[in-house]
Amino acid sequence: MTPAEFLRHLAQLNTYQRRGRRAPHKPLLLLFALGRVLRDRDRLVRYAEVDRRVGDLMRRFGLPRSAVRPQYPFRWLLSDGLWEIPRYAELRKNASGDLYVRQLRDLGVEGGFPERVHDLLRVDPGLAWRAVEEILHGHFPESLHREIREAAGIRGERMASEAEDSSATPTLREREVDPPSFYSYLARRRRRDPLFRRRVLDEYMERCAVCDLDIRFGAMPLGLEAAHIQWHSHAGPDEVVNGLALCLLHHEAFDRGALGLEERRGTGFNVLVSHDVRESRGEAAGSLIEFSDRRIRCPRTESRAPARPFVDWHSSEVFRSPPL
Repeated sequence: MTPAEFLRHLAQLNTYQRRGRRAPHKPLLLLFALGRVLRDRDRLVRYAEVDRRVGDLMRRFGLPRSAVRPQYPFRWLLSDGLWEIPRYAELRKNASGDLYVRQLRDLGVEGGFPERVHDLLRVDPGLAWRAVEEILHGHFPESLHREIREAAGIRGERMASEAEDSSATPTLREREVDPPSFYSYLARRRRRDPLFRRRVLDEYMERCAVCDLDIRFGAMPLGLEAAHIQWHSHAGPDEVVNGLALCLLHHEAFDRGALGLEERRGTGFNVLVSHDVRESRGEAAGSLIEFSDRRIRCPRTESRAPARPFVDWHSSEVFRSPPL
């Protein structure tokens, strides 16, 4: 397998697609496996470890209100040509083709990248890092990338920062092997509108829509970001009605599902705080809980307030209900 062929398999990953719903399970298993490659671990890993480690990733970054079943990506990633279960033929399956968790554990069943993929990534760590970044950009908001990398055991900030430069020139090896397919693949990543951040911050008068934070470094706002309500990675447009000006804390909390929005009677939206948020000895939890049921800052222009379809998407795909 060539680097371009591997990236093409990655780009064509068969995930559940319906009305913008998230499908993070295969991507999370792949990130776990890529972390093992980058740490020079064995190619195959027992399902028991996948159940524990990928299960934790699914609980933290998967769908809200969804059962955690790592056995599904462990089995169905086979169809993408990026996974192997050496003993698959001898395992019992149910009518839907799913594997039984008990036999996976009791028999010590192993899975991992096929040898040709594993060998390719071992000799080309840069390709493994490119795969990590493509998966992250394709399935998760940037505010969560560092935390997901760390949770998946992916370390190495220098390599990560290089891979994050999506404009970087492909290596000579990549250009020589399959230029048309490789460049076609790179073109699939949807570019962000560079003016999105400026428009959103202007509309919210450069203040956090939740806590009204207004810190400046000279003339520039400090610690303020433009958050997508429906994630950019899931077809969320770079439009003000799909954006909120949020401080760093409330942006991450919003993308993690700790915060949500609820339309209030009349106009505007109230802040929802997930029941999973807990008080602590510090002030971080309090700075979330204290805003429960408060109205968010309205934009300058009423017609540019958050659009209901994007808020509904966030409520069903990200927010960890029930609220407080």
